[in-house]
Amino acid sequence: MTYPPAYGPAHSYDPAPRRRRRGVKRTVFGALGLVANAVGLVVMPIVAALIGSAMVIAGNTEMTPLDPSGDTFQASSWSMYTIAAPADDHGTTSCEIEGADISVSPSEAQDVSVGSVDGEPYYDLYDVQVYGDQEVSVTCTGAEAIALWDAGMGGILVSLGIGVLLPVVLGLIALVMTIWGIIALVRSA
Repeated sequence: MTYPPAYGPAHSYDPAPRRRRRGVKRTVFGALGLVANAVGLVVMPIVAALIGSAMVIAGNTEMTPLDPSGDTFQASSWSMYTIAAPADDHGTTSCEIEGADISVSPSEAQDVSVGSVDGEPYYDLYDVQVYGDQEVSVTCTGAEAIALWDAGMGGILVSLGIGVLLPVVLGLIALVMTIWGIIALVRSA
């Protein structure tokens, strides 16, 4: 009877080292990122619009009283403005709003209180958008008091950044990662 040598088997059959496939993780995560981004491009603008609206409404409820017989305010193209009246004057008030390059429209949300003056809630009458910094004049009839609400643009800019720019940037990163993974897979084959 023969015994194998004490230091190991007489014949060694080690399998050939397996070649490692590179780029599998990058390809998988990049593809998953592209799928998630496709969903995000639909969902994120909606979520961002809600966040931006909440920021505008919650962040700025302070109103500036105006004289209804005639008053002016300095307007900026980086803001949106609302002319509002108390509930008692809301149905009987009509205003003439003038400026160099403005857009005035009756508010669609007239039953929404945009803020208060001295504890009394004011309701939206007109929405004013200006194109260029200018002075805007307001003259109203049928109201004892009116007020100006400056909605600002912070919430709109945040919602634009979150809703549009973030998904686009993340989608580009996912696309680059997918292409980089495919190239690594092809080279390692």
